[in-house]
Amino acid sequence: MPQAGELPSVSSNSISAARVYVNRFTGGTLESILGEGLGAANWEEAIPRDAAVFVKPNLTYPRHKQAVTTTPAFLEALLAILSSRTKRIWVGESNGGYRGWPAEMAFQFHDLHRICGRFGATLVNLSREPTESVVVQAGKRHLPLELPRLLTRGIEALITVPVPKIHSVTRYSGAVKNQWGCIPNDMRLRYHPFFDDGILDLNRIVHTRLAVMDGTFMLDRSGPMFGTPVPMKTVIVSSDIRAADIVACRVMGISPQKVRHLHLNAADLVEPPEMLPAPPPAPAHLFALRRSFRDMLVTLAFKRRWAVWLIWDSKPGDLLHQALYRLLGNETQAEIRRLAGEMENSFPGQLRPAATTEDQ
Repeated sequence: MPQAGELPSVSSNSISAARVYVNRFTGGTLESILGEGLGAANWEEAIPRDAAVFVKPNLTYPRHKQAVTTTPAFLEALLAILSSRTKRIWVGESNGGYRGWPAEMAFQFHDLHRICGRFGATLVNLSREPTESVVVQAGKRHLPLELPRLLTRGIEALITVPVPKIHSVTRYSGAVKNQWGCIPNDMRLRYHPFFDDGILDLNRIVHTRLAVMDGTFMLDRSGPMFGTPVPMKTVIVSSDIRAADIVACRVMGISPQKVRHLHLNAADLVEPPEMLPAPPPAPAHLFALRRSFRDMLVTLAFKRRWAVWLIWDSKPGDLLHQALYRLLGNETQAEIRRLAGEMENSFPGQLRPAATTEDQ
């Protein structure tokens, strides 16, 4: 059983020793900028030739949504470069959280079947993969989890391809947080009280080695699923995922010190990572967290195991949500129903219900 421990590229290197590439692109220069960024970040050290590699986009919505999910064109440009180094590529995501949508829906409406087929990559729903038991170190606590065996034993490296966002609960979401979606259980919100202290060790267990951040748009105000998309056309690449997040925070004009799950110390803030080809200019747009009253309540609840159980994982909680959805509506569920209808019309019988690991 994999146990907790240190992974230098995630948690123990000095941030000042990291190299982070950050640059802007236009539509015609994306692939060349990505190639330059990967070279500047010494990606060949992180990704050996012919390595088994898993690419983890951010599919936090059942269709592509600017600043919410990874841009299909960005992922396609990355795979074009990656496939020249290895043919052993998997691309995937888990089912949507809180018993949301099956990952196959997100694959369909991000054009991933075509994109992966072009490069011979295997597209996988992590919620349908065989799992094994692991223990994640979350501060002084130990969190038992079921994780896909593909990630714990089947690959040599994971490349995370997140979208930098303001997040209503964690304040910021990026390269470190994106691997929370590697937990295949679509009720992974049960583990939110462990998130801040456990996410770095989770990254160690799934072999996160490289961040390639899709800053085509970045999300302002109140992500992860809703907010204001801001066009940024920025690429950030690093083999140190915390350093990548520090630079993304700088681009967005927010303080990384306030992002608890990055676990930054004083030296990290005094001596920032090396930024190539040059440090970015002053932010053109200042991003800021603006929580609604609902967001405030959710943030308070997510840090308490009893509150998570009562609100999201109990019969009274289910009845409360049903009543609120009938009263106020639910944009995401309406979208899921619409997209499911489109898929059933175009691909009859191919859309399987979302399934948690408990169902397997």
